[in-house]
Amino acid sequence: MKFRLKLTATVILILLVSVCTYQTYWLVNFHNQQYQKMETVVNNTIESSTFKELSIRMAMVSTKKNQEKEDTGLQTDSSKNKDEASFSMSFSRDSTSGENNPDSIFADLQYITVHLKRGFLSAMESIQPLDLVRFDSILTADLSAQGLNMPHIIQCRVTETDSLVTQIPHISFDIKNSAEYAIESINDGMHSYILYMDNPKWYIFKDMWGLVTVSVLMVILLIVTYVYLIKIILRQKTIDEIKGDFINNMTHELKTPISVTYAAVDALQNFGMGDDPEKRDKYLTISREQLMYLNRLVEQILTMSVEERKNLKLVFEDIELDRVFENQKNKFLLNTSKPVAFTIDVEPTGLNVEADKLHFENVISNLIENAIKYSKESVNIKLSAYQAGSKTIISITDNGIGIPNSSLDKIFDKFYRVSTGNIHDVKGYGLGLSYVKTIVDKHGWEIKVESAEGKGTCFKIIIE
Repeated sequence: MKFRLKLTATVILILLVSVCTYQTYWLVNFHNQQYQKMETVVNNTIESSTFKELSIRMAMVSTKKNQEKEDTGLQTDSSKNKDEASFSMSFSRDSTSGENNPDSIFADLQYITVHLKRGFLSAMESIQPLDLVRFDSILTADLSAQGLNMPHIIQCRVTETDSLVTQIPHISFDIKNSAEYAIESINDGMHSYILYMDNPKWYIFKDMWGLVTVSVLMVILLIVTYVYLIKIILRQKTIDEIKGDFINNMTHELKTPISVTYAAVDALQNFGMGDDPEKRDKYLTISREQLMYLNRLVEQILTMSVEERKNLKLVFEDIELDRVFENQKNKFLLNTSKPVAFTIDVEPTGLNVEADKLHFENVISNLIENAIKYSKESVNIKLSAYQAGSKTIISITDNGIGIPNSSLDKIFDKFYRVSTGNIHDVKGYGLGLSYVKTIVDKHGWEIKVESAEGKGTCFKIIIE
């Protein structure tokens, strides 16, 4: 049983860890995919914004030329010729330097494209310089249209020295946690432009918050379910053990009165004991006591069976506590196997409670019977009742062997029996206190227990 329990718990734990690990892997992988998608969107948006800004500059140049055509026409042609000559010389130098790789056609085309772009941007810069504020405004609008609203800055740096020229906008955040994007589309050779976006991974994580929350809740639910399942398994194991003990105890308890009664009847019938009045009365008394004991055991079992079906009905009436205590005292003094001393204290005299008489008397009887069982050679029992404000307190106190602290929270469980150490003649099978707790709860009362090993036990029934 223990091996199967450990195997089941281990298998479930391995499955739980596997699910948690896969869920974490899936979330991390999804986050990385979203980050890659964001980088693609940002790069495309940068290209788009660059061409929009360049189109504006070209439109401004065209407008300016149309307005000043007569006055600035010659100067424009001269400037253009100079730019073309400059670009031609630059391209000529670059082309010459590329003669070392004649077999790399793709590299040559890429090289030419880069220098064409740089030449164009350089010429455009001399005609109409880049307005970084306008470019930032266009880029911000385009990023916002793509749903990317995280803070960002654009820095212009000198290409050779990497020194900062300007920054737009003038805000600050931790560059170390930001994503860096080189804006090649507006690099003119002398200046390089870099876009920094503040902590994009956290931005993506916030977008995944709902998904992460659901995943975390699912993992928590799995853990709670696992813990609950283990508790159920352990409880079932405990119940199986208790039921096994119950069957053994019940068999012994039922067998004893049957055997004694059978022996007494057999002696009366077959050994002439019936002819002796004194012996006949003695054997009949023994048989009667054993049958009463057997009847009491059967009644307890039937009572618990009725309670489990939720069909237990109570008939309430006013009950005088001092009378109940006196009746219980007389009953146990007439039929007990050890010396018992009773003390009854009811304040005020005539104090009564509203309860089901049959079950209430059985509750008191069970508590007294336990006090007698779990004691040594003799026992002193105090039955008391008093009022505390609006409450009525009933207590049954003894000077018996007491109850260990480890068992105090279990004594009301069905079939549970406290270990009695060296006392081996204590009979029962763990239904008495369970029955007491059931009846007390049915009345809407509360029961508490205080105990010290070797000093005694006190049960208190609190009635409001």
